[in-house]
Amino acid sequence: MSEEFLPHIFEPFSQESTGTTAPYGGTGLGLAISKNIVDMMDGKITVRSIKGIGTEFTVDVKLGITEEEKLRHNKKKTTYNFSHLKTLVVDDDVTVCESAIVTLEEMGVKAEWVDSGRKAVKRVSDLWTDGKYFDMILIDWKMPEMDGIETARRIRGIVGPDVTIIIMTAYDWVTIEHEAKLAGVNLLMSKPMFKSSLISAFTRALGEKEEQDRQPESSEYDFTGKRVLLAEDNMINTEVAVMLLEDKGFKVDTAENGLRALELFSKSPEGYYDAILMDIRMPLMDGLTTARNIRHLSNGDAGEIPIIAMTANAFDDDIEKSKAAGMDAHLAKPIEPDRLFQTLYDFIFGKEA
Repeated sequence: MSEEFLPHIFEPFSQESTGTTAPYGGTGLGLAISKNIVDMMDGKITVRSIKGIGTEFTVDVKLGITEEEKLRHNKKKTTYNFSHLKTLVVDDDVTVCESAIVTLEEMGVKAEWVDSGRKAVKRVSDLWTDGKYFDMILIDWKMPEMDGIETARRIRGIVGPDVTIIIMTAYDWVTIEHEAKLAGVNLLMSKPMFKSSLISAFTRALGEKEEQDRQPESSEYDFTGKRVLLAEDNMINTEVAVMLLEDKGFKVDTAENGLRALELFSKSPEGYYDAILMDIRMPLMDGLTTARNIRHLSNGDAGEIPIIAMTANAFDDDIEKSKAAGMDAHLAKPIEPDRLFQTLYDFIFGKEA
């Protein structure tokens, strides 16, 4: 757009060309509303444009820090040094790869990239043949020829269980959680990849590795006689979870949404359930709301029953929200069986001790 039109761009229904043959419509109300919102937040929105090339809008807003956020950041956390990690980024979008490499290098991570699943499998195989390996492999889900899950499956077949594989996607990953788990994927994370989300994912991965080193083999767990309430709307996830839990001796009641879970618990006698496994994203009533409602029931064990969140949203803010809703622990999807059993063991038998 022209320099002359820029001062009018935030006016409702403004139009650069007003003739009957104008090739484009007016701005409508969208930009005017956007500017009004930014103004109310004491911010500033600016625009620059080169006609025939493109237009760039910049929003500058000062955001305060809540007391909850201050407390969260002041908590003592385990910090990890990522400099020893060798990482491979796999994405068919070269721009994404190059951006990820820059971010990873800022974190001190040694990284390289390839632009296809086939090249990734070959690179991992060649390195493995030389007795070397990547510590972390970030793979885009949607790629031509070989998608991220198939790439992960083939890489897992080469390197075994010790390498962390993370699937990245800009799409809703609920439909691929089970398949990703079977392919050997450790974590799922959202795109675009910000530095904070990469740090969070790497920290989680390293923390889970440390916990797995300390945990007993899953074959040692015995929950015979214990009963859990499983709230999960995805049928495949439910079937897998029930199979895993029953294999360790659990009796399992299932609820396809939060409202049904609330109903089952409210009608149960005190002590009937030993724990509740709660998906966060469910129809009718989500997991956070369900947990809050359970904590306010008159049941004698409503305030003490362990409620464990299960969700693909595993950033610090999501964990804080689940705790604020009355949940006791937070498990990231896809669920690691050993981590699930260890968490249940700690709450159930720790409570009895």
